Amino acid sequence: MSIINKRSLNLVLVLTLLLSLILPSVSVGAATHQNTGSLTIHKFEREPGATAEGENQTGPSAGVPSDAKPLAGVEYEIIQTHSFDGKDWNEVTDGEVRKVETGDTGIVKVDNLLVGRYTVQEISGPAGVILNDEKFSVDIPMTYNNGKDLAYDVNIYPKNEKIRGEVELTKVNEKGEILSGAEFELFKEDGTKESEELFTTNNYGKIGAQSLAAGKYYFQEKSTVGDYAVNNSKINFTVKKNQDGKEGKTEIVWETIEGFTEVDSDNPNNIIVTNYLKPNIEKNVEGDTTYFDRDQEFKYNISITSPGDIKKYSKIAVTDTLDERLEFITDGSITDGWEVTGTEKGNVTLTQTGQKLEWSVKDITELTPNTDIKITFTAKIKPNAELKEGESGIPNKANVNFNNNRGEESEKDSTIIVTPRDGGIKILKVDKNGGATLAGAEFKLTKDADGETIVNANGTTIKINGESQTGNLENLATNAGGEILITGLTPGTYYLHETKAPMYTADDGTEKPYRLLTKPVEVEVIDNVDNQEVIVENSKSGWLLPTTGGLGTILFTVIGLALMAIALFAYLRRRKTAE
Repeated sequence: MSIINKRSLNLVLVLTLLLSLILPSVSVGAATHQNTGSLTIHKFEREPGATAEGENQTGPSAGVPSDAKPLAGVEYEIIQTHSFDGKDWNEVTDGEVRKVETGDTGIVKVDNLLVGRYTVQEISGPAGVILNDEKFSVDIPMTYNNGKDLAYDVNIYPKNEKIRGEVELTKVNEKGEILSGAEFELFKEDGTKESEELFTTNNYGKIGAQSLAAGKYYFQEKSTVGDYAVNNSKINFTVKKNQDGKEGKTEIVWETIEGFTEVDSDNPNNIIVTNYLKPNIEKNVEGDTTYFDRDQEFKYNISITSPGDIKKYSKIAVTDTLDERLEFITDGSITDGWEVTGTEKGNVTLTQTGQKLEWSVKDITELTPNTDIKITFTAKIKPNAELKEGESGIPNKANVNFNNNRGEESEKDSTIIVTPRDGGIKILKVDKNGGATLAGAEFKLTKDADGETIVNANGTTIKINGESQTGNLENLATNAGGEILITGLTPGTYYLHETKAPMYTADDGTEKPYRLLTKPVEVEVIDNVDNQEVIVENSKSGWLLPTTGGLGTILFTVIGLALMAIALFAYLRRRKTAE
């Protein structure tokens, strides 16, 4: 065999050997190539900032992160963009389109997909998650992580973050001044608490809640501060996916309440909540004094300041229950005895039940916010009104009762004290010469110098020597100490008339009367002085001074005239003799 033939044989053997190695591989490759495959989508949700375990994993079984939750209801659109013939990828323009949706387990499997390249895109999903609107590509088949084997059943594990939003609330008064210390609770739409935390406005009047999942919520005021009324209206808001190209992934949508809430123009996540003052009430007495004589009429003034949100109230009324020692003055008609300013009198109704007076506003919408409503009525201290131990006067309280129709139903009150004016006198009967006290003198007390109008104690607080009295104050006798104490008198001018003089024992042992006073003693009763001393002096006399207008007066007149006649006769006779 020639050398050339040997070389040719060797070349054939080498080629045969190479073919024996190559052909099995080609045969195997051709045997494992498929025309279709499947795509399984494992969809789950994760909190923002969760661990990156399992991110971007693909393959037949990449595994699900431990903190993932199945996410149902996510719809995908799968479109074929390239075909694969086992060797080359070729672009297609009319590729297959599939739409699928994840089930309760968060998984959906798409079978019988022609081998090729596909785009996968989320097109809709539940409200509580942020959708990924970016397309991504998946190849069928896909090379295993070892770089050699092909997977025709492909698994993908796309993740979605839950929508999380944060809100802020700022508490102010109607002047826009911040209110710190107001307390709120946060609820889900169904009324269950989102948090057990009690949110209290800070020094900037703010509260805030973070990481709220998509959904509907409301804040509700539990308590407020100072004289501000609670407003428990639901402050509703929704945490939702951002739309219309707004900045951020989420947005907060507030339901505003006219006159109560408004969205901060600089921060749409912040709601500004206004609180209004409660109605205020002040009661006083018209004039410059609270001291009055019993049975003297005076006027009470009650002023109510209507709050800024008065037109939203369901009730506002004033109640004044007079002390039993006070009396409402009216001519018997319930429409008289009082007046009102700040609204039409016809818009206010007065109801009287015993000592209780109640003025109710009929149409609250007719009231003007932040104005005063003034009620004035006439009263007096009853003649028999007495102060109790420790009292400085008779208290009287007025209340404003209201319901702001938003959780505040209460009352405020204002008290004023009126004091009855009275005084007293202590009559001391003494001997003019020796100063000895004289018992048994009798007097009457009148309001006039003529002694016609005798003071009457019926239905009054007048007492004689500490004992209550009825009837006219006459025949008042001095005691063993020569005293009479009269208290409970209305301040003013009185006249003390002696009606019986005391007796004394003369040197000859006979009982003789002191001279009876011929003129009354004028007495000034001073308020709050119960024992102003009035000293009445008497002179001794051997005979009784006649009473004006009595028989003794006539006798003295006759004697006087007779003496004058005798004197005149003597004078005329002397004159005649002289001539």
